[in-house]
Amino acid sequence: MNKLEVSGTVNLSELPFGQDRSRAWRELRDAGEAVTAGEEIVLTSADAVEFAAKRPDIFSSAKAFDRLGSPVPMIPIAIDPPDHTRYRRMLDPFFSPKKMAEREPELRRQAGELIDAIVAKGVCDVLPDLATPFPSQVFLTLFGLPMEDRDRLVQWKDSILEFTDPGSSEATPEVLAHAMELFAYLTEHIAARRTDPSGTDMLSQLMQDTDEGAMDDNEILGLCFMFVLAGLDTVTSAVGFSLAKLAGDAELRGRIASDYSLIPAFIEDILRVDGPVPFAPRVTTQEVEVAGRVIPKDTTVMLSYGSANRDPRRYDDADTVHVDGKAVHFAFGRGPHRCLGSHLARLELRLILEEWHTRIPDYSHVDGKEPQMPWPTGTMGLRSAPLNITPA
Repeated sequence: MNKLEVSGTVNLSELPFGQDRSRAWRELRDAGEAVTAGEEIVLTSADAVEFAAKRPDIFSSAKAFDRLGSPVPMIPIAIDPPDHTRYRRMLDPFFSPKKMAEREPELRRQAGELIDAIVAKGVCDVLPDLATPFPSQVFLTLFGLPMEDRDRLVQWKDSILEFTDPGSSEATPEVLAHAMELFAYLTEHIAARRTDPSGTDMLSQLMQDTDEGAMDDNEILGLCFMFVLAGLDTVTSAVGFSLAKLAGDAELRGRIASDYSLIPAFIEDILRVDGPVPFAPRVTTQEVEVAGRVIPKDTTVMLSYGSANRDPRRYDDADTVHVDGKAVHFAFGRGPHRCLGSHLARLELRLILEEWHTRIPDYSHVDGKEPQMPWPTGTMGLRSAPLNITPA
């Protein structure tokens, strides 16, 4: 029995995620299913995480996000049922598979243009060249905002996420200034759209809803802000992990490049093995027992989606990416707070992988070295992934 099993406690920042993610997740699970980490309890098994995710009455997302002190409602993640149900009923149709399919031609064109630029340049770092700009362009496209604002949006997003990162100190004046610039930018566009909501973009369509209970400007601002904070870096991370994995696995890369029908299964399993969201916070509304441990009321509980996704009691060969089936994973969460943008994220990843392999079927890590991930971090992802590319 190792030290972690004896103590039932763990220091998350000291786990070896930067060097060996499989070992880090294993060490966390070895500490137990409900582990003490500082002032928090971390749920690590698939069963424990699933139980908590499906009981928002006991494990409140609203209480967890209230502690951030956001000046706007972080919709829908910072809202619990029954109000959460109303927001999801309004928003889910905008992010349905059918609605996302309508966006595919335009988003495919944009992905292709970014990859064409990589081919023309002859060298590539996946993160700044593709994985970072594409999700920001998708956001601007969906909300009908000017494409020339892409680089400003990336700067605002990076600055705010740096402040919310577990390894960061308190907000600098520069970070606060960027947050205010983003609020002002979104507020200005929402106000302008309110005067003429005749467009087909998502912002206009939200304003065309005049029924009782429709979202007001502050709620739409909160949705936009949440999208920027939760919907951009996660896709950036997933693109980075996907192409880094394939760059280091010639056999799997060859299968994907020659058979695009494998891409959806690859996407699901790379999200399971290397999902961008390692933990999701909740606060208990009452005393509850999980995995044999009594957790008091008002305790911050972290649902470890990353650990649950590699639980060997739920998944065979849990640390390996498979393309021979579709695993039901935790990367998009579980229960009522399941990711609003999951269909959009899947579409973005599929388009990137299809357009990439059409143009660049053969590629490898520079110097043969797989990039390492910084840790601790709020969103798991690579900072850099330089590749040698051989265009088609």
